[in-house]
Amino acid sequence: MASFWRRLWPGVALALACVAPSHALQMVPLSLEELAGQADVVLHGKVRSKACQRDAAGRIYTLVELDVAAVWKGAVHSQPFPIVLAGGTLGSERSVAFGQAEYWPGEEVVAFLRINARGQGVTLGLAQGKFSAWRDQTTGEILVRNLFHGIDHPKDRPGSPSLPGRNRLTLQGLRRTVAAALQ
Repeated sequence: MASFWRRLWPGVALALACVAPSHALQMVPLSLEELAGQADVVLHGKVRSKACQRDAAGRIYTLVELDVAAVWKGAVHSQPFPIVLAGGTLGSERSVAFGQAEYWPGEEVVAFLRINARGQGVTLGLAQGKFSAWRDQTTGEILVRNLFHGIDHPKDRPGSPSLPGRNRLTLQGLRRTVAAALQ
């Protein structure tokens, strides 16, 4: 009987793989220089608010308002500055855009943004264009990170070392890299 299941298992596994929903997302990592070069604006600030809305076509989107502390590239003409994200939860209805950046009220961020036709920011490279910032309790430095750059915040992986190959990235180091990429 065991040999029957051993012969049957590959077919069962294939059938399950074909019917199970798959949400795999593949991203090609963008370098800091590529992010800086492709962004219309690079902003450092604090998230003021986040709210889900529905557009005229009926699509759910999330509007983030960013209190801009510094403009590293480009120019902004509104304060707070609007950032739009595909998807969100509106009442009992949820729309998901896999790989999308997450912004949280009160969070300090550096955002690499493209500007849409309505003058709103759209995060570059999905979640790659958003860096979270926090103060290192030991050194007092402000550290930043996204999916591919900078070490993890301790609350993201408590008691675990950072992912291999990732280096500490300070806010000032990121700003210097952006400035150098624009020269």
